[in-house]
Amino acid sequence: MMLHLRHWPLVLAIASCSAAAAAAATTSTTSSLSSIPGKYQALGAAHHQPKKLKIGAASSSASSATSSSSSSSSTLDGNGNKPVFRQNPIKNWFGAFNRNNSPAAQNQTSPTCSCRCGERNDESRIVGGTTTGVSEYPWMARLSYFNRFYCGGTLINDRYVLTAAHCVKGFMWFMIKVTFGEHDRCNDKERPETRFVLRAFSQKFSFSNFDNDIALLRLNDRVPITSFIRPICLPRVEQRQDLFVGTKAIATGWGTLKEDGKPSCLLQEVEVPVLDNDECVAQTNYTQKMITKNMMCSGYPGVGGRDSCQGDSGGPLVRLRPDDKRFEQIGIVSWGNGCARPNYPGVYTRVTKYLDWIVENSRDGCFCDEDY
Repeated sequence: MMLHLRHWPLVLAIASCSAAAAAAATTSTTSSLSSIPGKYQALGAAHHQPKKLKIGAASSSASSATSSSSSSSSTLDGNGNKPVFRQNPIKNWFGAFNRNNSPAAQNQTSPTCSCRCGERNDESRIVGGTTTGVSEYPWMARLSYFNRFYCGGTLINDRYVLTAAHCVKGFMWFMIKVTFGEHDRCNDKERPETRFVLRAFSQKFSFSNFDNDIALLRLNDRVPITSFIRPICLPRVEQRQDLFVGTKAIATGWGTLKEDGKPSCLLQEVEVPVLDNDECVAQTNYTQKMITKNMMCSGYPGVGGRDSCQGDSGGPLVRLRPDDKRFEQIGIVSWGNGCARPNYPGVYTRVTKYLDWIVENSRDGCFCDEDY
């Protein structure tokens, strides 16, 4: 099975970093990379394809480079319980996952800003999708590793980006660049807002099943909130049990327009309905063990044709609230078998399972006041 994580350039970058850090591992890493296809494949994943990164044999070498650091990481359950902090100086420098916020961030309450989250700029490919308008989705972030695009993300406040755990595990977080306010990523004449990652926070994630595929990126500086850069809304607390079944959700990203294709220069969007998890298992080739309560399927069983794809990993799945007409993020592009295949809809991380965890670990950022 072929999972789609969508960041093959990352695998190449990891190989180069590994070579610099450990010459002994260079030979095995290089040989394994030669067999990696065009997407960032899921590291060692036998059944889950990072959707949007593709992981292959090379992943094991990248994973081993950070195994010592991740073994001392604090563990969190899927209910958003407060993390146990265990400092590891090696991981603090090289690790992709550091779930420990600064003491100041843990002790202060979340401030609010005079801005409006989740407002799309209507005036202004993903498989089977269409090109978005310029700045139509102002919360969209693009992740680059050694200046190579590989993943998407979502601005949730002026300091934090929400993305997939597989987009940062195994990588040196301080080499991840995040770009905002961008539409055409291939236009070198534009100078979009950019930041670097100071720290990455994650839940207990494993490439073996892609459960808890969620991460927060703390940026090196605050992001200005403008008409071109605006955070997405998070689901309300009273929605934490909402499964959003039947909701027409929208996924966005610069990923490939077809399986094993080339990433898009222009930001793409695609509408896919959210499926009930039991329905997803009954009507597709996914099994009960593959689709956990922390995931949601979204797509067209038996039909296919529309889906997120390689390079879309970490990007948002959003829906329009019926009451205030603002967009809120309900999913994170995670994995899938191929792209837009009839019996394999896209699988997304279910954001409502992590609301407490997200707020707790990003409280030093300024959230938009939803009453504004």
